[in-house]
Amino acid sequence: MSGRVLEVVGPSAGGIRRHVDVLARHLPATGWEPVVAAPAGVMDGLATPAVAAPIALDPRTALAARRVLRSLAREVDVVHAHGLTAGWIARAARLGRPLVVTVHNVVLDEAAGRSAPILRLLQRRLPGAVDRTIAVSDDIARTLPADPSIRVIIPASDPPVASRSRHEIRAELGIDDATPLVVAVARLHPQKAIGDLLEAVALVRADQPRARLVVVGDGPSRAALEATGRDLGLGDAVTFVGAQPDGPSWMAAADVVAVSSIWEGSPLVVAEALQLGAPLVATDVGDVAEIVRDGETGRLVAPSAPPQLAAAIADQLRDRAGARAMAEVGRARAAERYGVDRLVGDVARTYEELVARRDPGSPAS
Repeated sequence: MSGRVLEVVGPSAGGIRRHVDVLARHLPATGWEPVVAAPAGVMDGLATPAVAAPIALDPRTALAARRVLRSLAREVDVVHAHGLTAGWIARAARLGRPLVVTVHNVVLDEAAGRSAPILRLLQRRLPGAVDRTIAVSDDIARTLPADPSIRVIIPASDPPVASRSRHEIRAELGIDDATPLVVAVARLHPQKAIGDLLEAVALVRADQPRARLVVVGDGPSRAALEATGRDLGLGDAVTFVGAQPDGPSWMAAADVVAVSSIWEGSPLVVAEALQLGAPLVATDVGDVAEIVRDGETGRLVAPSAPPQLAAAIADQLRDRAGARAMAEVGRARAAERYGVDRLVGDVARTYEELVARRDPGSPAS
């Protein structure tokens, strides 16, 4: 079956926009032609163009968003919104097409602050308000009310390619191949808990004083995190290089890729690190434990526990051969789990099911 789908994205700065980019580039192989609507700038730097639409939980832009989405929806068979904001904006616009919403994250007080109660309510009510809800992990699906419309479809990523060599990255940093290097690729936001990683690296350096940390990414917490690094006495041992177009090159140059998040759905950085065969230490959040088996494909630690994080990183640095062996097992498992063909096939079948049973009385109509 073939058709057209409107992919709606909210104000995402992380994995959601990359997930939509993967879908938009690969869905045509299944017969589905995507059109993407997103706030201005959200899809910048990716291969997928987008129609500018003010998708936000803001009454001042609601009418404008509705006009754009209604205009685009006239030409499609299905609407697929990504994230809670995009989902409810699309639902409120009453677009007259089957509506799929993918839930990418759990609503937590630490991230949502005073908005958490209302966001949690909106998330609980979502499955009953749309035609199909997709959760990106079993962990997220368990936070939703039981509903036959819910499906779990794990995100995928194109096999990452390191465009620069390990030697080139390390030369840029002014370090040699023997220097223990920890790399984090993350949006600098409280969710990613880079402050915990800074504390962990300070502890690691008590055992391995040459250890270095590179943080790849930008975000609202950058200035505070740089100050934390100074307060911890890390000095030149930590380098913030900002957002980089070649994140895989930095991960491939690492002795350990560290993921310190306090919550996640199905983080693409974990998928990419595993696909690259990079030794990994990650917190046990979201669906990370479904692919990172502690001591088998990488190291898994509790979130918000810098001493545990430090111990796992130090273990990986001390036994680099063992860490690489685990990473190779992880690479093989990641190839099965994160294949793009599996993702777009599952999503295309979801669209086809909804078109086949389309009913004027459905929630999205």
